[in-house]
Amino acid sequence: MAQETEEKTSVELSQQVINPATLAWQLQLEEFGIFKTNNADGFAQNFRLRGIIPLEKGKLLPFPQLIRVIAFLNTAPGGPTGLGDITINQFFILAKESWGQFGAGWNLQIPTATSPELGSPQWELGPAFTVTFTNLGNWQMYWIWQNFFSISHNSEYGNRNVTALQPNIFYTWSNGIYAGMEPLWQLDYETGKVAIPLNLRLGYVWAGKLKYNAYIEPEFMAYRSEGFPYNQNDFGIRLGFRWYLPIKSN
Repeated sequence: MAQETEEKTSVELSQQVINPATLAWQLQLEEFGIFKTNNADGFAQNFRLRGIIPLEKGKLLPFPQLIRVIAFLNTAPGGPTGLGDITINQFFILAKESWGQFGAGWNLQIPTATSPELGSPQWELGPAFTVTFTNLGNWQMYWIWQNFFSISHNSEYGNRNVTALQPNIFYTWSNGIYAGMEPLWQLDYETGKVAIPLNLRLGYVWAGKLKYNAYIEPEFMAYRSEGFPYNQNDFGIRLGFRWYLPIKSN
């Protein structure tokens, strides 16, 4: 009985850490080494730094929320290394039920790239939504839907209107090891062209003074429409490490 309780607690810990809607202070580091790029030679990489700020519901906004600030240090294939664009997104957790949670919010992409090869020259803004299903035993499923619409320099660079759907499906074992996928599928609203990568993550969650999550995640491009202008990565491997500090419930 004690062993079953311990295993259940370990699974719950892992699932809490993996869940993107968990109210926790987080610092996330991720290196994405890109070994093959469409129509380009040379190694490329994206180093991502993401900080997450949790806010409990208050008098002004009666919903808990998560604010994410994401910055990149990128290397273009055979090209320069420098800062990428900064993205800020805010999710409000609008409903929390026995089956999971539903949230909605917005994204803002700021053109901070130090070179045209490393980011977009346009400000972008759009709505975002998330649905999490957590009452699935050792399985968990999350869906994140984000939209980015260019709001500056459209006459110079054209309209950039893109949607991204990210399915997150994970299985967690009682020893803290988990496996799953979280590819980012994109659709260009302007042309109808798509990019559909697939990946497989193998990770490990453990607890000490904080909670930790380390993982490796190979990814390949399963399908890309001819002429799709954005995600040109054909094969790469991600290495990630995350720190978690849950906020205290009242």
